[in-house]
Amino acid sequence: MNAALRLDPGNALAWQARGELAARAGRHREALADYSEAVRRDATNIAARHGRASSLALLDEAERAIQEFDEVLRQDPRYAPAYLGRGEAHARAGRHERALADYERYIAAAPADGYARFRRGVSLARLKNVKSSIEELSEAIRLEPRLVSAYVERGRALVQAGEPARAVADFAEAVTLAPRFAIAHNELAWLLATHSGTGIRDGRRAVEHARTAAELANWANAAFLDTYAAALAEAGDFAQAVKWQAEAVSRFAGAARSGAEARLQLYQQGRAFRSP
Repeated sequence: MNAALRLDPGNALAWQARGELAARAGRHREALADYSEAVRRDATNIAARHGRASSLALLDEAERAIQEFDEVLRQDPRYAPAYLGRGEAHARAGRHERALADYERYIAAAPADGYARFRRGVSLARLKNVKSSIEELSEAIRLEPRLVSAYVERGRALVQAGEPARAVADFAEAVTLAPRFAIAHNELAWLLATHSGTGIRDGRRAVEHARTAAELANWANAAFLDTYAAALAEAGDFAQAVKWQAEAVSRFAGAARSGAEARLQLYQQGRAFRSP
């Protein structure tokens, strides 16, 4: 692509293509610059404009991304990927009702897209529509059985729905599919360590998964350390629970720190934490 642009710097498609390569490599600032150059040279290049909007969204510039997706759809209302992208941008901005409307438009054009069903399931969960969220995430998994994040999100929804055994199964499947997915290990460990039902808790297993999550995050994630301490407490190792909870407290701030401090006091008293 560099060679092509040296030969023909006015080639909008070459700028677009190099932007796509940068985006695939996760270098979204570079991608944004290339997509912008492609659009500057050809304002009708829908793919470049869509790529620019997607990179803006991934750079947490949701409002600019939405404006760009709006322009894509103004030029071509039938360009379905822009509805999915704009929906994700709305979701990043916390506007899940608007995200759902965009997902609906996209899914009408691509009903077998498991990822889109996953995104819709996440927005439904954020809107506390737990039953519909579980149904949508189940459909996402049916369409894409290896979509790991769908298992994690459905597991979280199942916890809210009062189905912890099914949630454990989902978190465990996520760990099986992606052994280095720290969030899945952490979710499984927290449920096994803190659930109020005795049939769910398993201190030994919780410690194993909590330790894996912390290791994968280089022992730098406060929430993972919090989970590790809860697992140690459930396993009866309160000395280590106090040690790691104190470390978690030192890394938290605000309301999260207050909750962590309360758990530290429990472990100092020789008591395990139970989720509400």
